[in-house]
Amino acid sequence: MSGKLHANSLIMYDHQTDSLWSHLVGAAVNGPMKGQKLNFLESMLTEWQAWKRLHPNTKVLSTGRSGFLASLRDPYESYYRSTDIGIIPPRVLDKRIYPKEYVLGLVINENAKAYPFSVLSRQPVLNDNFQGIPLLIVFDSESATGVIFTRRLEGKDLVFRKTTGWDKPGLFLADDATKSVWDGLSGRGIQGPMKSKKLEPVPMTPSFWFGWVDHYPNTKLFALQR
Repeated sequence: MSGKLHANSLIMYDHQTDSLWSHLVGAAVNGPMKGQKLNFLESMLTEWQAWKRLHPNTKVLSTGRSGFLASLRDPYESYYRSTDIGIIPPRVLDKRIYPKEYVLGLVINENAKAYPFSVLSRQPVLNDNFQGIPLLIVFDSESATGVIFTRRLEGKDLVFRKTTGWDKPGLFLADDATKSVWDGLSGRGIQGPMKSKKLEPVPMTPSFWFGWVDHYPNTKLFALQR
């Protein structure tokens, strides 16, 4: 196959056409399907305990061995701790933040924006606007889990803040308009007029900064608000 591949992409291929696909952007980068994009589905990068709280009836694919989950280890742990970004240098060197800083990246109308974990850890609830869409970014520092929703619901642009006073584990929000309480990571109303309502998730990608900006060099970077 001809053509250049992104140096910092994990690549997969489909069995039907043998086209090569980028994990990070969900697009074919080589082969008969080049230029085609997959549809994004709602997803979350999180710890098992946080996921189990949100989805207690989750089924787990395993080998059936006793203690399977407890024995799982991430083979890339040493890579996460290292300052090295890989054997092949990235095409784009953007030094606005540390190359291996984690970010939540999103693309709307072909425009990209990234939210660094270092910022989100200090501002875990953000009411933002990007490309004319009101966004809610929520970050749970304990599990290093970030999610993005549109905060427009039933024709209203809601404004959220973190709330306390709940004796349950999790991150909880309240909206200024109805004073309803929401589960921050699921985007679901759990008390008040908005109970059982759910915010619409926005497709996003957790990524190292160097990998994200290599694909989206014109990314707008969210900065700490004072």
